[in-house]
Formats: sequence, structure tokens, C-alpha cells
Amino acid sequence: MSDPELEIRGILLNQEDTGENFSRLIVFTSHGLRRCLLRKVRKLSSVSPPDLFDEVEITLQIPRNQGLPFIKEHQVLEKRMSLAFDRSRFESACFLARFYIDNGEHLLDSSGFYRILQNALDALVDEGFPPTVLVKSLFLFAREEGLPVKESWLSGLPVESARQAIYVLNQPVKESGNLNKYVPQLFESLCQWLRSDTELRC
Repeated sequence: MSDPELEIRGILLNQEDTGENFSRLIVFTSHGLRRCLLRKVRKLSSVSPPDLFDEVEITLQIPRNQGLPFIKEHQVLEKRMSLAFDRSRFESACFLARFYIDNGEHLLDSSGFYRILQNALDALVDEGFPPTVLVKSLFLFAREEGLPVKESWLSGLPVESARQAIYVLNQPVKESGNLNKYVPQLFESLCQWLRSDTELRC
């Protein structure tokens, strides 16, 4: 009897070599983090492996010995290659990838977190101001997790900073550009709150 198969759709967050023949991929899906093995390409005619931040559809072969599943087939649904052409946007995408890897293991319902990640990466591709994308993404992640980010972090900001944060959080990324110079400070403040007041790693 052949091993069972599972089809998933997700965003590639990390890949690393695990020997001569395989790469280990970490993909975030609407059902949480998935780790799987992809056989390295040997023939020029073979399908190219996915790149970081690609949206992929994968057929996994689930081994009966409880090891990592193998990728039987994969298809890239959306590429985000432009992130590699701008250092700030690429580093922000890498920050989000690490944040999801560190904090996405035990999420109860991952579909909302998946949409947050999709929207964040798309905003970076669309040349949104990276710190603004990160502030909005972390705020939404914390809220989706049920943390009191509005009641504790936002309400604890100085009046002017709170006004700026509310404006940034409520506007589309590209429509809050007049406050760009204030956003890095808001980002640092939010990260500090997450580190000190929650169990999220930031």
C-alpha cells in the first residue's frame, strides 16, 4: 500500500539543505506550519524549486514512520521575486518569515494568520513602506491571537503616539505615508511590548 498524500497551499518561509539529495522547506499554510522535504533538481528539464515567499501548492507524501513528508509534486501559484530587489523590503519579509516560524507552531486556527501574511507580503511587493507593513501585521497577528494589543499596547502609548498609531493602523499602507517618519518608533514600541508582555518571540 502506498503512503497517503496530502495537498496543501502555503507560503514558503525557509529552505535549507539537509544533505546531497534533499532540501527541508518550511511552509506556512491555513492549517499552520508544515515542514517537508524536497528532492533537489538534477535535470535541467525538471521543475524549478520554489523561491522564498512564493505561494505554492504542494502534494505531500506522508510517510508511515512519522518522519517528515516528501514533496511529490509542487506548483508555484504566485512569485514574489521583486522582494529580492529591495533590501529593506526583503529584510522585512525575512522578519515576518522568522516571526511566523517562531510563533506559528501552535496556532489554534491558522487561516486568519495566513491572510495576514499574504496581505503583508503583497503590500511589500506593492512597495508599501516596510515599517508600516510590519506594524500593521504584528498588531493584527497579536489581535488574532487574542492578545490585548489594543487595550494594553495602544492605550499605553503617549497621546500623540497613540494618535499616529491609530491613523497608521486604520489606513491602507500607501495612504499613511505622511506619518512614515514616526512608524519605526511605533514598530520598536510594539516589538518591545510583545517581548515583555506576551509569549510571542519578536
